[in-house]
Amino acid sequence: MVLDLFPLNSVVFPYQKMALRIFEPRYLRLIEACHREERPFGVCLIREGKEVGAPAIPFKIGTSVAIQEFTRVSETLFFLIVRGARRFRIERFVQEQPHIKAEVAWLDEEAPEFPGDYSLLRNCVAGIVKGKGEIPDDDNEFLGVVGILLSEYLLEKQKIIELPSEKVVPCLIRLMESLNSV
Repeated sequence: MVLDLFPLNSVVFPYQKMALRIFEPRYLRLIEACHREERPFGVCLIREGKEVGAPAIPFKIGTSVAIQEFTRVSETLFFLIVRGARRFRIERFVQEQPHIKAEVAWLDEEAPEFPGDYSLLRNCVAGIVKGKGEIPDDDNEFLGVVGILLSEYLLEKQKIIELPSEKVVPCLIRLMESLNSV
């Protein structure tokens, strides 16, 4: 499958929500087409380069996102809320201008499942949030919240989304335990 890519200085977990501010002309066109056609695009952490300007070189593993909310502030500014869906691996680039398109292989089924001890992970997260918000009962929604909590830990998040499904939750538990001990 060919997927439009949006390299960012962010990593998106499946089920994680993220706010985006779109202002570059090439991405305005991309997002407008994705919104109109109700299709996803891919978010990848930047390995080399910058978010603005020449196309950045992304990591090979990213996450497709679906647009949940779309606000056209002006002809040159959109605000979005996107939600992470499926992880993918870039097989080859098929276009670099005006934005990157790549042939991708999906790492997850339609709705990825990550087995593991969610009660232990919830306990770790409870120690970090300490009454600052509710912890969702739904495992997938909860993973999205964990993704938001780890927004400052880009390389750790990148390593986690590259793991096989059965290793994601145990790795998150170890990371959250280490954050609790700091």
